[in-house]
Amino acid sequence: MSAQAESHLALPYPWQQSEWQRVLQLQAQQKLPHALMLGGQKGLGKAHFAAAVAHYLLCLAPQSGLACENCRNCRLNQAQTHPDIHWVSPEETGKVIKVDQIRHLAEFVGKTSQQGGLKVAVIAPAEAMNVNAANALLKSLEEPSGDTLLLLVSHAPSAVLATIRSRCQQLNFAVPDRQQTLPWLKKLVGNADADALLDFAGNAPLVALALLEGDALEQRSTMLNDLQALAEGRDSALGVARRWMAFEPLTVVEWVLIWLHSGARVWVTGAANVELGAVFQHLHIPLVYRYIDKVMQLKRQLLSRANPNKQLLLEELLMDWSALTRHPSSEGSRQSMRNGLS
Repeated sequence: MSAQAESHLALPYPWQQSEWQRVLQLQAQQKLPHALMLGGQKGLGKAHFAAAVAHYLLCLAPQSGLACENCRNCRLNQAQTHPDIHWVSPEETGKVIKVDQIRHLAEFVGKTSQQGGLKVAVIAPAEAMNVNAANALLKSLEEPSGDTLLLLVSHAPSAVLATIRSRCQQLNFAVPDRQQTLPWLKKLVGNADADALLDFAGNAPLVALALLEGDALEQRSTMLNDLQALAEGRDSALGVARRWMAFEPLTVVEWVLIWLHSGARVWVTGAANVELGAVFQHLHIPLVYRYIDKVMQLKRQLLSRANPNKQLLLEELLMDWSALTRHPSSEGSRQSMRNGLS
């Protein structure tokens, strides 16, 4: 996330107002749970929301439902040195949250607040916990401390251990309306086309912002061209898979899902201006939805930290795409695709 996007951690993003009001209501009614799972697709700012909740709950003089940003606790939060906030994230990007990290969290939960109030712990993303870490967390959830709120950020709640999910109150974040995100994004992207970026990102505003960093747009363009070439029979699934080995597999799967969901709009709304729209116009929609389910399974494999073979995963993804788009009007081809996507 960019420094600009994080400049006011005490404030929720504009598209998070309904979720923010829900937290304020729970707090006002003294019904805050001991564990809250913030669920929704990647790029909606759930970790930022968790930070804003922590800042608000620890603020000594909140004003109009927001942290004051001036008291001692707020200044500690701004300096990221507040002793009563504990963050747990993978030590390296794409790696797991280890059991020792959760044991340190359990020690934090068991201690008395150093500032005499609430303690807040954030796990982001929760699905990054390996099996041992997830099992270790269960003890803290089964024997909650009355002065600690656990916030579990998840891009895929179904990938989190069911026994953990059942012990958390769910707060789900839907993909926001563009009217809520576009003004925010336009302030940050300068002369870039904010509308196009949101289209590229499946309306996830932080994904849209991240597209301007590094080579994300170039990678995205390469993938899109390769999928088009496969659909037209100008390339092979194995050849594309070899090139895609340079990319992060979870990013690949997430991009493919964005294109598939956009393509489904061809039938639902008659939209013709979506990317790969000309390809989707001729596909058999039940098989497209079956392919979406298959890609979701691949995503769950990656999120489960099962460490699947990257090359085989990409080859399977692309061979199924090639089968899906090959002569889709033919009933014989449809039967072949059914077999391939089973």
